[in-house]
Amino acid sequence: MNIGQPPTVGLREHYRQLRSSQPWLDVAMCWTVVVPDSGQALPLHQLAARLSGDAPYRLFEPAPPKAVLLPYDTDLPVSVDWCGAAAMLVEDDFLGSTPAVLRRLSEGARVYSAWWNVNAHNRLSFASSGELVLAIDAFGPGRPEDHPGIGQWPELRAMTDFFVDFEERGEDYDWQAAMLAVIDQTTGARLTSEWLEQPHPYVTVRMPDALR
Repeated sequence: MNIGQPPTVGLREHYRQLRSSQPWLDVAMCWTVVVPDSGQALPLHQLAARLSGDAPYRLFEPAPPKAVLLPYDTDLPVSVDWCGAAAMLVEDDFLGSTPAVLRRLSEGARVYSAWWNVNAHNRLSFASSGELVLAIDAFGPGRPEDHPGIGQWPELRAMTDFFVDFEERGEDYDWQAAMLAVIDQTTGARLTSEWLEQPHPYVTVRMPDALR
């Protein structure tokens, strides 16, 4: 297969360097971007309510993500901020990758999520209008035609080298950087070292109640 140069090659290098500069990202992380259909940013309390569902939540004053993304018992911290109308949610767990949460976040919006943990369990997800459209294992994604909703995410479908068998990708292929890059390309939201070191509002939600 002649896959050519991936359209996200520059962005992938940015995220490859980001992961190198922030080693904790290899342990576990979830980056979720919410793009409202209205073009108007969703306020923090509304995002918190969608994250938590019927579970309790608390809002906190801004703090750097590394100061709040610490081991927890039941109340998961999620850092939140905005890039234009798009909301960026960062956590060191998998809440933003779960179907129930993606459906809630995507009411009147498009939602893109990249999650992985230290064991390479992962999920690249897309939800829209209250429905989960795609949930793909980036480590072994199969073929585009294996995913009926792929046409609703044209930027991902165009990233043909993503849909290549693991053995054919080569030693330098960074599937985590590819996940982040395609979300960046699609939404215009960008995760940077500066973002991860700056203070942002955050919310805590009750796990596992929020998953229901």
